[in-house]
Amino acid sequence: MKIVRVVKKDDENVIVYLDNEEKLYLSYEVFLKNRLNKDMEISEDGFSFLVRENQKYFIKKKALNLLARRLHSCKELKLKLMRNKYEATLVDDVLRYLLEKKFLDDSQFGRQYVDEKVRIKAWGRNKLKSELFKKGLAPNLIEEILSNNEKEIYSENAEMLARKKLKILMKREFDTRKLSSKLSSFLYSRGYDYDTISQVVFRLIKEESN
Repeated sequence: MKIVRVVKKDDENVIVYLDNEEKLYLSYEVFLKNRLNKDMEISEDGFSFLVRENQKYFIKKKALNLLARRLHSCKELKLKLMRNKYEATLVDDVLRYLLEKKFLDDSQFGRQYVDEKVRIKAWGRNKLKSELFKKGLAPNLIEEILSNNEKEIYSENAEMLARKKLKILMKREFDTRKLSSKLSSFLYSRGYDYDTISQVVFRLIKEESN
């Protein structure tokens, strides 16, 4: 096959016309990277290669747009890209490129994720661990990230959440055992461990009783 004509399609793409009446729709980046020009011969393998390179270009573009909005874990980004029906092997190629270039970093994502959830939503360690696992982070990386947070921050956040919740509960409940149970269930749902919950609930219920 020989290139007989190249026509600008829009600001990002060109149409490459071939002498067998086939057409290639390529991004400028792929077109220039492969140094295509009029009268150049393209083999069947070369044609397939250009098609795949063009698909990877648009997968990469989509991925970078998603990463520009916020950090993603590798698993999270892959799932979003696969929803667009892209070929899995091409998505994996793009993810490897993004990892090599440090556009994608599970460690950086995990640290930012934990910082935001602890600071804004006051999640406990167990919930953070569960959510990071769902995001596809390796268990050893999760432990490393969570170990950077001081234990005191979880205790302080648990007490802050419990005091707010207790004020709401006491408007319709006065039985200390029921208050204690509901408060414990609430903190458990936010990811706090048994020891933290026991200490916080015991302290607050004792304050109210006095």
